[in-house]
Amino acid sequence: MPSTVLFLSPLRKASGNHSTIQRIRTLLESDALNCLQWDPADFHNEEEFLSKLKESHVDFIIALHAYRAGQFLSDKVPVEYILIFGGTDINQFHEDDNKLRLMTRAVKAARYVITFSAQMMDRTLQIWPDLDQSKAVTIKQGIQTMPSSLNLRDVLVERGHVSSSEAGKAYIFLFVGSIRPVKDPLYLVNTMAEWHKERKDVLYVIIGPKQQDEDYFSSFKTKIASKTGIIYMGEMSIEDTHACMKHSNALVNTSESEGMAAVVLEAMDLGTLVIARRNEGNESLIQHGVTGFLFSSPQEFKNIAEKLMDDDEAQRRVTLEAKNQILKEHSPETEKNAYLKVINNLKHTKSKHKL
Repeated sequence: MPSTVLFLSPLRKASGNHSTIQRIRTLLESDALNCLQWDPADFHNEEEFLSKLKESHVDFIIALHAYRAGQFLSDKVPVEYILIFGGTDINQFHEDDNKLRLMTRAVKAARYVITFSAQMMDRTLQIWPDLDQSKAVTIKQGIQTMPSSLNLRDVLVERGHVSSSEAGKAYIFLFVGSIRPVKDPLYLVNTMAEWHKERKDVLYVIIGPKQQDEDYFSSFKTKIASKTGIIYMGEMSIEDTHACMKHSNALVNTSESEGMAAVVLEAMDLGTLVIARRNEGNESLIQHGVTGFLFSSPQEFKNIAEKLMDDDEAQRRVTLEAKNQILKEHSPETEKNAYLKVINNLKHTKSKHKL
């Protein structure tokens, strides 16, 4: 009889958490595993979650995000669970005492905790130095892109942003991420708008969903409204987003902090140049000048980007090395086997406890 596993994760479409948990579920779903998927946002309190859990005959839980999912996880949960750190939980939310208390409760009761990189594990152990390291596991994200037939340049023409002749000549820097402070989508807006005045072929295209912070989104829309060369495309499906990456000259990441940015890995897989803001997560993925480029200020970004625009050989060399890194370190099959090993260990421990 197949085991029933509950995937507990934020499920807002076009978010990193959503794409991550969907990928892991797809990898693991089989005749041996019956999968359920719940969004923590659908529960008003812990009691409601526990009540539904008991009714659903779940054998174990795989939860993503130590606060958003973890707020419902504790020693009160009647089944064992695996807790995966997402990024903002250990990069930002731990600074809030109440959120840290709830995350600590979830971490202590977890059978295993998983991070995507050694750097994330180091951060985890800094926050919870007493964590039993026998239950701490690092599993790199597996990457598999699936671009649709959409052509970004055609869409820009259809929406009236540029003419067909301008679209063909445009040098497109693409930002992909939710519109929220930690992703800092406004970080390069002034620099890119000024650069567009100098070079009309330079465009800064932004793709990403609005988050719950209405004030920030309103401020974002107001600030880009008067800027030329800045184009906000709104939210797109994963497939269309991958297509846009493929048809862009460079993927730009401006996040204040990252866990392991799937969008960076996806761009590498698609052969698109990556230029990313320095933070622990991005530095763990990108070797500057080898698999991508890192910057610490808007001016440094522009200096790097201007040089690259005139250096096709550097672009070819770096994107090829980045693709090789994906093939070597981020195989979906390797990720799948690593999760199956953790699950089998969990099942084995559970069986021993029953004896």
